[in-house]
Amino acid sequence: MNFDTIIQARMNSSRLPNKVLLNYKNLTPLSILIKRLKKSKHLKRIIIATTKKKSDNRIVKFCKENKIFFFRGDENNVLKRYYLAAKKFKVKKIIRITSDCPLIDYRILDNMIKNFTKKKIDYYSNSLPLPCKYPDGMDIEIFTFETLKKTFKKAILPSEKEHVTNYMWKKNNFRIRKKNIKEDLSNYRFTIDYKKDFTFLCKIIDNFGTDKIESVSMQELINFTKKNSDLISYQKKIKRNQGWKSSLIKDKKFLLAT
Repeated sequence: MNFDTIIQARMNSSRLPNKVLLNYKNLTPLSILIKRLKKSKHLKRIIIATTKKKSDNRIVKFCKENKIFFFRGDENNVLKRYYLAAKKFKVKKIIRITSDCPLIDYRILDNMIKNFTKKKIDYYSNSLPLPCKYPDGMDIEIFTFETLKKTFKKAILPSEKEHVTNYMWKKNNFRIRKKNIKEDLSNYRFTIDYKKDFTFLCKIIDNFGTDKIESVSMQELINFTKKNSDLISYQKKIKRNQGWKSSLIKDKKFLLAT
């Protein structure tokens, strides 16, 4: 199976600067994510798509030290960065994962890859379009290069350029499918956006150990959370995909100006 993962990553996060390389016990969110993805049976390459900003030299350094492919592109037009990265490495089938989701379960990923291969579809996700039953931080999207190419050529709105796949699942121009689960687990959160998210990740590392963190399953994470609900009390006020709000405001301004 010829699938490659392109991970978008940058240091300049407004809510938690440098979050992808915050260090705890010689582990970072980005290093944990890569260790977990390498356990997939069906991934060919892992590619980091970062920016040309000086602050992201640290990500490039990390990639070189760990022999990870990387591409540097536009900071704000993530769709363009993503497309040019895929084009450079001649990627045919793309797994999109963001660097603030270090605990992606590679078992779910492998199952989705198998499903994508069996079905004649252009875009497949377990998280979009909303609502989503998977925990925040287990977000996986799969699409072909041709789907990405068409999106790159036709996307106009700021939100479509900032969030890469918005055009794919919004415009009804593609054959899309969504992976769902019976139980609604959307109230669980394993993504890194705030300082308290990173503190929670550190507690998870303490519980499972620095070795097992690369293989712990989604269900194990949920079981741990159930037993330690005090650790996630802060999450009650956090809404999923809060970063979209600013993009939608930009969309309105763009449409008013055209």
